[in-house]
Amino acid sequence: MAGYADFEEVLDLLESHGWKLKKIWSPYRVFVKESQLPILIPVHNGKVDIEYVEKITKILEDQE
Repeated sequence: MAGYADFEEVLDLLESHGWKLKKIWSPYRVFVKESQLPILIPVHNGKVDIEYVEKITKILEDQE
């Protein structure tokens, strides 16, 4: 069974790295940062699949 993270935790993580929540396009949340492609994250019942959290973490690590 796949794990999930609270969207608020994902939001805090992205914002701490300079990403901004630009749009809610159900069920997606669209995050933007200057000179980067947007990140779309599907959110269901306030939860984000751990697979997306891992992808986000990889994106953030690659930017450092």
